Parts: sequence; C-alpha cells; structure tokens
Amino acid sequence: MRVRPFPQADPRPEVRTLLPRTTSSRSLGEWTATAAHTRAVILATAAAVAAVAGRRPDLLVISAPLVVAAVWGHLARPRHPVDAAVTLGSGTLREGDVADVTVRIRPAARAEGIITLASTPWVERRPVSGIARVEDGLGAIALRTTRWGRRQIGTVSITLSSVWGAYRVGPTDVPDLATATLPVPAAFDAAAPTPHPRGLVGLNRSSRPGSGSEFNTIRQFHPGDRLRRIHWPVSLRTGALHVTSTYADEDAHVFLLVDAFSDLGPREGIDGRPTSLDVTVRAAGAISEHFLSSNDRLTLRTVGAANVPRLGVGSGTKHLRRVLETLASIAPASERRDDGERAIRGVDPNALCLVLSPLIVPTTVGLAHTLATRGMTTVVVDTFPDHLAEDPGNVYEALAWRIRLLSRQAQVHSLVARGVPVVPWHGPGSLDHVLRDIARRAAAPRMGRRR
Repeated sequence: MRVRPFPQADPRPEVRTLLPRTTSSRSLGEWTATAAHTRAVILATAAAVAAVAGRRPDLLVISAPLVVAAVWGHLARPRHPVDAAVTLGSGTLREGDVADVTVRIRPAARAEGIITLASTPWVERRPVSGIARVEDGLGAIALRTTRWGRRQIGTVSITLSSVWGAYRVGPTDVPDLATATLPVPAAFDAAAPTPHPRGLVGLNRSSRPGSGSEFNTIRQFHPGDRLRRIHWPVSLRTGALHVTSTYADEDAHVFLLVDAFSDLGPREGIDGRPTSLDVTVRAAGAISEHFLSSNDRLTLRTVGAANVPRLGVGSGTKHLRRVLETLASIAPASERRDDGERAIRGVDPNALCLVLSPLIVPTTVGLAHTLATRGMTTVVVDTFPDHLAEDPGNVYEALAWRIRLLSRQAQVHSLVARGVPVVPWHGPGSLDHVLRDIARRAAAPRMGRRR
C-alpha cells in the first residue's frame, strides 16, 4: 500500500501581477420604489379615504402635494434597466499624472445620481471626498497616482434615482479597474563615454578606425574614401591626396541589476521623501533612459522580487518603455530565497555591469563580487537614502542604525578592495568620474606574453 504524502505549502508569498484594465461595465439591475415614494403613496391613499369617509375636504387639500408627488414620480419612472460603463483615461500613467474615471449610463435615463470612488493607497481623488454627481447619464472623478507600481484604483459605486426620488437603482459596485504607474526617471546625465563599445551603431568612440565623428589622423587617400574627407592643405603641400580618418562610433552593452530585497523608509510617494527602493527604481529608469537615448543596448535583471520578467537585450524607445513597465511590476522582498545566480547568468563579458542596491542584504554584495571575479566591468551604485539615518526616532533606533551602517561600511570596503567602485547616487554626474577611469584603464597598455 502506497501512502501519498501531504502536499507541502509553498513558503513564498503569493504575488499577483495586475494587468492594466481601463474599462469595466455592469448592469445596475431593475428600478425599485424608494421608501419615500412608498410612504407618499400610502399617506395620499389614507388621506383620500379619510377625507371621503369623514367628509373632510380639508384633508384632500392637505394631501394634494403627496398625491402630485406620488403620481408624478410614478408616471416619470424609468421603464428599462440601465447599464453602467466605467472607463479609465489611461491604463499606464507616470508618477504624479492625473487621469479621469468616467461613468456612462446606458440608456441615458432621466435620472440623477452619484458615483463614489473608494480610497486606495497612492491614489489621490479629486474631489477629495471621491463623490461626484451623474447628470444626463455622465459623471467623472479625477485621480492622481503618487507612487510607481501596479495597483487597483478602487471600487466605483453607482447610485441613480428618478424624478422626485421615486425609484432608485443601486448602490452597485462596478468591478475594479487596474493601472500601471511607471516610475519617473530621476534627473541623470553622464558626459563620460561608455567603456567597451562592441556594437555596430552608437555614439561611443571605438578604439578602431572607421566611420565616425571623432578625429583620428591624416593619411593618404585609398580607393573607397569619401571625397568630402579630403584634407586639401596637406594634399596641396605634399602633392598627393590625403584624407582625414576618424574613430568608429559603436554602441555598448549595459547590464542593470536591481536589488529588490528591501524597501527601507516610510513610503510617502512622489511628493515626499523616497524609500531605498524608490531611489533604486528611479535611478534605474534614469540610467536606462540615458544609455538607450545614446543607442546603447541594455539588459535589466532583478533579484529579490517574484514574478518580474527577465528583460533581454534591446535598444530604443520601445525598450525603454519595457524597462519602465518591468520596474513598475517589482514587489519588494517577495522572493527572499533568490540567490541571484539566475539573474547574472549569460551576461555579456564585455558589458558594463551596474548593480543598483542600498547594500543592506549581503546577497547583492556577493553578486557584485561574483561579477568582478568573472572579469566583468562592475560598478555598484549606492542607493541608500541619507535621510534614513539622519533623523532616527529614538535612541535605540539610532544605535541600531549605527551598528548596521558599520557592517555596511565593511561590505563597501570589501568591494573597493576587490577593485569594484562604489558610487553614491546623486543624480546627474554620478557616474562620470568612474566611467572616465574605466575608459582610461581600458585604453591603457597591458602586459602580454611574448611568443
């Protein structure tokens, strides 16, 4: 007899990737009489009966408004059930962008009502109450997203009432809409060239001569040289045609490794102080935008986050959009068992490896050591926010930060001792110095074996 073991539960947390959903619809159901209309009908009928039985014409005069309201509300009641269609202005937003949630009632009945948008984190409603009127079958509420990520915008509740409030439908909840908020890339620019260009088309100067824009030397004319490159002063002086030669312009390969093991600091959105993951994600977006605008190739990998797609090599504006969408799908610390070996597998040996991390989890430090051991050009971008340790809440928190920062300093020293530069992220110009040093080191003469 075989005994089947009980299935083991997966200790990893469940992470759902919400796809953008911009439209939703639902039937609001049949119109039902309200308590006010029922009360008006009962009181009007009772007053009419009492006036006839008691020969009291004054009761008919007193109940006349109730009779008019009851009869008018009944004659003007909607005859058909209605449907509600909710539309979000855009399924993909940037941090701080504003979009409208529009509600359309079909068929457009002669009714008024209200729509309510539930409150959700990182979504600001305008008006702040999240309540708007529905007139002529149309209503709208504006929302503003304040932090990157994929999330639902909140439940939309719809309530409609006919003339005199006689009949009502709702409140009915429409299925939630979902949006993807892309991180706003931080301000970044680098004047230094990217080391190790090995591609075909780009803006980086190669070490070999070819078709480019940077001057190399003046040499004699060869068949196939362009006539516009003829250097006439030297040609007239020597009596032979000479042309100017240039260095080839090539593209480089940049490998980004994003540390998603932790998200340190209070989450205040784009209007407040950033967390460590906010700095990391926005820095990754800024670096990607800079290199992809220079026609370089870029690869993005993440560690410590589950259900994040592996983004391969690409270039151009479409690849930048894919990079930002991948960054928006990061859920921090959702895969703590990730050792990073899969993330650094198959990396181009000539790629510039940029590791973006607050250097809190030792796993990321070990990955930087591994990349440097394999002979790859590795740079660690320190994304630890300075404000976390500047204003501790109490004495014990200050002591804990001091101990942790001492350990972190030892990890940084181990990277520097191996030859891996650690650069704090400060926006524009953060990588200029280290990229120039790497390019100068790559162009320096090297020792080789004599055969």
